[in-house]
Amino acid sequence: MSNPTFVQGAITFPAAEKLEKFRLVTIDDKGAVKHAGAEGAVFGAVTEKADPKNHALPTNIAVHYGVCAVKVTVDGDAKAIKAGAPVYAAADGKVAASGTVKVGVAARNGEGDRVLTVLTGLPASA
Repeated sequence: MSNPTFVQGAITFPAAEKLEKFRLVTIDDKGAVKHAGAEGAVFGAVTEKADPKNHALPTNIAVHYGVCAVKVTVDGDAKAIKAGAPVYAAADGKVAASGTVKVGVAARNGEGDRVLTVLTGLPASA
């Protein structure tokens, strides 16, 4: 008799390209992750760096998705995003105060270049 496997938390994927930490990512047709754009599918967020061409960095990376809180880099002024406000996907895996693809809700006021975001509804398809 087999036992069911229950998995919770981040999923590891290979990096398709150099990934910066605190960015949104999407999955390509080969099953690898790359920075997400302002429109289209967003799978989750990464909190570490990875680079398949740099052996000093990991080539695989944990992708956070579903309901979890992660810091994400803001495209623009992070202070413009206040706690409780919607957070949207922006270019190069960053987030913004407005946009097309809603990825979560700010858990705290944005500061520096990041905002703590509770990811909701991820993964989001195109």
